[in-house]
Amino acid sequence: MVLKKIMKRCLVIAGLLLFGLSANADFVQLDTDVNMNNFWEKSGKDTQKILDVHSKILNTNKLNKRVSIVLYSAPKTINAEAHYMDKSIYVYTGILPYIDNDDELAALISHEIAHCIDYYDGPLKLFTMELNSKDYELKADSIAIDMMVKAGYNPIAAICIMNKLSGESVWDTWIFSSHPKGSTRMMNMYKYIYKKYPDALNSDMVKNINYQNFTYSSQKELDEFKLKEKLRKNKRDESL
Repeated sequence: MVLKKIMKRCLVIAGLLLFGLSANADFVQLDTDVNMNNFWEKSGKDTQKILDVHSKILNTNKLNKRVSIVLYSAPKTINAEAHYMDKSIYVYTGILPYIDNDDELAALISHEIAHCIDYYDGPLKLFTMELNSKDYELKADSIAIDMMVKAGYNPIAAICIMNKLSGESVWDTWIFSSHPKGSTRMMNMYKYIYKKYPDALNSDMVKNINYQNFTYSSQKELDEFKLKEKLRKNKRDESL
């Protein structure tokens, strides 16, 4: 009996050793074609793209605050956010399928950079931002447009990505919502672009299906805004 138990244990140990060796062999085999010379080509294109766009925005705007960025593996999380504690941006992999070009990625990253810059003002500023979160979201949208334009990106992309990702919360008028409705943010962006970067409204990106969807769903608000701007311009011209 003792001999049988010893033999059984030996067989179990031998089996585990063989399994471990085979598993290790499989792991090595799977990774032999990935090295630091081809890592970005095979495994890191998303990360490299995010790092490149992030650095371009920071450098062309000559920002004097450090803002790091991390691509976080979370396929089911459609989000990007700024963290107060370390002034870092976390881009979750779940949002990547919704980004169609560098301009949209720049809009997303620029918005979070704007939040991180505010975070550098300390805990009192954070408290103010929390109390007036909707105002600061609109402010970050406008700052993001300035930063992405200076970095050479088309500001219309900010409206395109917002049209895809931002909903129409039923809690918009309540304290339970930290962000304004998507329609409110897109109209705010449009007005800002209209007044400060009007040439962008004649660019090819206005043919983008997401921008066109915004114009269809906001046609009444757009017409009212354009009429007011026309009347304001006429009044200004008459006074000259």
